[in-house]
Parts: sequence; C-alpha cells; structure tokens
Amino acid sequence: MTIRRWLLFVAIVALPAIAACGGGNPVLSKVFKAPVWPGTEQLSYNLVDEGGESYGTCVLETKPEVEPGKTQLNQLCGSNGPERDDRTVTVDSATLRPFSASRAIADPSKHKRTTFTSEYDATAALVHFKADENGNVHEAQRDLPKATRESPDPGYYDDESLFWLVRGVPLRKGFEGSYADVNASSGQVVTATVTVQDKEQVKVPAGSFVTWRVRLQTSSITQYFWIDGAAPHEVVQARIERVTYQLTPPK
Repeated sequence: MTIRRWLLFVAIVALPAIAACGGGNPVLSKVFKAPVWPGTEQLSYNLVDEGGESYGTCVLETKPEVEPGKTQLNQLCGSNGPERDDRTVTVDSATLRPFSASRAIADPSKHKRTTFTSEYDATAALVHFKADENGNVHEAQRDLPKATRESPDPGYYDDESLFWLVRGVPLRKGFEGSYADVNASSGQVVTATVTVQDKEQVKVPAGSFVTWRVRLQTSSITQYFWIDGAAPHEVVQARIERVTYQLTPPK
C-alpha cells in the first residue's frame, strides 16, 4: 500500500457529504468539555494496514500556550519512504475552538506537494479554505454553525484536532453528542456524532490498556478510537478507514 493511498483515508470526511448521520438534524453541541493533557506531549504510533503490515509512523505533538490562550496540535506522519502527511492546528487552549489549520501532503520523489489551509473568522461565523496542488490554487468559504432554537450552543472543531477531541469528551458509557466537523481537505463542514460505547481491553506495542471504545460517525464514514481509561486519556489505538494507529512506547 502506498502512502498516497492511505493518505486518502486519514481524514474524518472521506466524501464531500453534507447530510448528518442518522435521520433528522441532530442537536449540535460543544462535545469537548476540557483538555486532559497535563502539558507538552509527544505520542508515537505505528500505522498498520488491514493485513497487519506496518508501513508508516505518526507522531502527535501537543504544545500548550504557543501564544497566550492558544495550543498547537501537530500530527506528523510518514511512510517508510520519503512521503509525508503533516498537519497542524491552532486551537483555544480551553475549548479546542480552532483558529487556523493546515495540512501538507508531499511526495518528493514525484515532486508533488499539496497543502490545505483553514482560516477561521468566529465573529462572522465563517471558515476560509485554500487548497494548493503544485501551484494550482482553489479557494472556498463555508458557514460555521450559528445558534438556533434546536442548537442554542453549537460546537465546531477542525478535523485536524480529532485525536485530541475524542480525549476531551465525557468518557462514560452511553455519552453521545454531535458537532460540526470542519475539513479543509474535502472543503466541507459536516455533522459528526461521537458516542462512547463500552470499555475494552486493548494490547498495542506500548502495552495493555483498559480503554473506552469511542465511535465517531458522519453520513459517509465511521471511525473508532480506543482511549485509555486512566488520565491523561491518551489515544491507545484508532481505526480510521483502512489504517490502524497503535501507540508505541515513549522514546
């Protein structure tokens, strides 16, 4: 499996769908309750395909207070070759509300580089997307959710903060909440529903953990995360389309 193939499957939105998962329009809320990371973090993962073959790695970096009240979240991934898929998002340190995000996909061997950026205007409730594929630029603007009678306090989060978002939801069986997922790679804002399903024992290279299994679902894709039941609730394992992330021991 080449990195170009699996890169297509590591975002929450695989298709430019707008409909919410399930019937009707779910109430959008701020599902992220509070940050659980104690400070600067660096977590490493093996990337494993459906056949159990390891073909890449990812490092997740948490950098609190890069500016007053702002935290930077980095997801730095690569194959066993020169290909890279690196992402970063700057968020409110307390609420995970996004300020800006970027994603860069590069294959130096083929002289290809694609970048996606998101710039948020919370006052105008807008997000501005920009995609640049080897100098071929496309831009778009999307509305962010506004308060309604059904959703008086809607939540929206950037797709690049996904691994941190699932750690900050209430980890109790049966919790369910919906929010707007903002994805520059697809140029869409879609409804996502997060559900805490049950406890499960999971074994990964970093060890054996008692985890909460968390499902994240849109109208087009379902993903699973296994969150350590003990603080600081690290993502132990994630299954995102055909890719499984497995936590490795700290270096």
